[in-house]
Amino acid sequence: MKKTNPQVPVKSKRKFRWVWGLGLIAAGVGAVLAVNLLTGRSPAQRVAREWKKLGVDKPNVVIVTLDTTRADHLGPYGYGRVRTPVLDGLARRGTLFEECASVAPLTLPSHSTIFTGVYPTFHGVRVNGNTALSEEQTTLAEILAGRGYACGAFIGALVLDGRWGLKQGFEHYDDQFDLKKYKHLDLGMVQRPGNQVVDATLAWLEGRKDRPFFAWVHLYDPHSPYEPPEPYFSQYAKGGPVGLYDGEIAFMDEQIGRLVAWLERNGLERRTVLVLVGDHGEGLGSHGESGHGYFIYDYAAHVPLIVLTPFEKGRGARVASQVSTADVFATVLGLAKVPVPEPNQGRSLVPFIFGRGDGGEEYAYSESLAPNIQFGWAPLHGLKTARYRFISAPRLELYDLGRDPDESVNVVDRFPAVARDLKARLDRMIEETGRGAPQPQAANLDKETVARLAALGYIGSPVPEKKARGRFLADPKDKLGIFESVQRAGEMIMREEYAPAAAILESALKDDPGISQALLLLATCRSELGRKEEAKAALDIVLKNDPESIQALLSLANILMDEGKSDDVIALCKRTLAVDDKSVQAYMLLGEVYMDAQNQAVALPYLEKAFEIQPKLTQNGLNLAACLVGLKRYERAEPLLVEMLRDNPKFPFAHFNLGLLYEEQGRWEEARKAYADEVGLFPKEFRARFNLGKILFRTGDKQGYLTEMREVMTVAPKWAEGYLFLARGLLGEAGSLEDVQALVEKGLSLARTDELKALGYFLLADIYSRTHQPDKMRAALEKANSYKSK
Repeated sequence: MKKTNPQVPVKSKRKFRWVWGLGLIAAGVGAVLAVNLLTGRSPAQRVAREWKKLGVDKPNVVIVTLDTTRADHLGPYGYGRVRTPVLDGLARRGTLFEECASVAPLTLPSHSTIFTGVYPTFHGVRVNGNTALSEEQTTLAEILAGRGYACGAFIGALVLDGRWGLKQGFEHYDDQFDLKKYKHLDLGMVQRPGNQVVDATLAWLEGRKDRPFFAWVHLYDPHSPYEPPEPYFSQYAKGGPVGLYDGEIAFMDEQIGRLVAWLERNGLERRTVLVLVGDHGEGLGSHGESGHGYFIYDYAAHVPLIVLTPFEKGRGARVASQVSTADVFATVLGLAKVPVPEPNQGRSLVPFIFGRGDGGEEYAYSESLAPNIQFGWAPLHGLKTARYRFISAPRLELYDLGRDPDESVNVVDRFPAVARDLKARLDRMIEETGRGAPQPQAANLDKETVARLAALGYIGSPVPEKKARGRFLADPKDKLGIFESVQRAGEMIMREEYAPAAAILESALKDDPGISQALLLLATCRSELGRKEEAKAALDIVLKNDPESIQALLSLANILMDEGKSDDVIALCKRTLAVDDKSVQAYMLLGEVYMDAQNQAVALPYLEKAFEIQPKLTQNGLNLAACLVGLKRYERAEPLLVEMLRDNPKFPFAHFNLGLLYEEQGRWEEARKAYADEVGLFPKEFRARFNLGKILFRTGDKQGYLTEMREVMTVAPKWAEGYLFLARGLLGEAGSLEDVQALVEKGLSLARTDELKALGYFLLADIYSRTHQPDKMRAALEKANSYKSK
């Protein structure tokens, strides 16, 4: 069930709030008392007083998330090889946090924490492309929208597409990407440049200058490929890949400048809280990692955090204390004078802005679960303090950052007591912050998008962490080369280079035969190369190593579905449900098998179960509605479809199924409009065109009918119906009967059903009658009747 009204603090089964001051709640309370004693006011009172002086009731909030941005590659953090004049100036005017740690080296898990204030252990988003942020989580946008804010988000990459859950609370979520040009979808590679993101932001802001607004601007430019536009390419190319990465940061800095200039030009900088925060860093060869998403060393976890207010306090301040991206949520709400709801696992950094932060030891949590969930190796969990970084792995790691900032010397044997203490704190933190977590949720994806993501190993629904179960889980430190090879193969698949990608994957599997991600990608390559049996063999290996691999079970089921092996699909779906009885995709597939067999009555309980588990998943509602239409339960189907189209007016096949419902009820004009809407959104959707043509014929628009049938032939040249129904229409027109006969013969060569074959021979009989060929006419009629009687 969806959470309560965001204006009211959200309740949770969890009653505690994790405060990392000596790991004790009392330390957090002590810090607040210290502030009160020293200033006579709480941070909330100080903030309210500052806004009152400025005459601001509800301050605007702008959060700019800097994707893939290492803190140590920015000018304000001491880096001298890139020009970032805008960020330099903002740091001088705001509060810079020198040691901010990301919770994960991946975009979706990190942003989920930034906008909910809870760790991945609680929100459940551990990697990109599987779990979506649950409707049960409360986002910053939901809280601010409940207080009357206009909320808009402007996204730079598909990995943060609204269907992954972060659009909750936003009235406008700008995630416009042209997906039609991609055969497969890699969440990290489908992106748009920062100038387009800022263009969209400024266009939206122009209409909201006179009311409180919350704008989230996601800048993705530093992410690979490193291709900054001119003049930055020429200026930074001599530095190689690292130089081009810096060039992307310089370009991003320019785009931030456009946003800041707009605020200043409109006199809004004195009414606005501006937060700039990184989601994670980039390897650039550090510790052997070229990109990110694997290790949680400093280059991946240390991110920039700069907070600007119009207050005099905090200007040019630099805070050395360890903080976390989990703290952004409470900090923004504190600066906006909004109470922080529970559960909240971060802390407000407002006291630091006023120079009164607590002085206790702080522990920042980071994790990397991609090695585990996608590759079957050990997960990485870590804590960072002002002095140490501890990483829990099969071989524990401890780095003395004061003496070894590059984290090159593991001192776990030198300081075993420190390692034991940090390991105990880490284990306790993971257990306590995960307590009472809501059920993970599948992404709100249509069937086609799921298939295009699955080709690169994404599943769009929750996948559990892999457990040792009596076997040794490999240390990711020993597997980096294989990880990088598999990543490279994924990039090749995006470019449709299946043969070389398969060769790389096969080589990686010689070194480690059980890598699930490599086998899943290899299955994709082999399928695309027409080697279906070998593709199934790759998935069989995954299931031999891990009989409960949901990705492999569902991938194999989808291949067998294409082959028409319904019984095998049913068996695999039931195996999936034995592992996860809430697998929405398994219930959907079961329903689809029976729907394809025109057995809607058997399909219905499976589709109802999928809808019950996740009613907000649009595909669930569509599948259920389509089944109800097939069962002629129009009174249940119509409200489902109407509500779906109100919330998702561009969802594939929603207008189509509404058209079917209207057509079956004889509501011709409504059916025509519904089919026309589907065709307008999806011009290549030939079934909608076909049905639209039939409606036009029925309502007397003969030329409209012929136009649609010709278009059906164009967009679906292997579909018999287009040829046969165009021929039927042309028989009533003046023209060459030879041309009509050619259409019928082509349609018959493609016809798969007895019904279509009967139609084709009836049409031939008509043509032979008109051309005075009685013997051929009788033979065609006999053929037609033989098929009709079957």
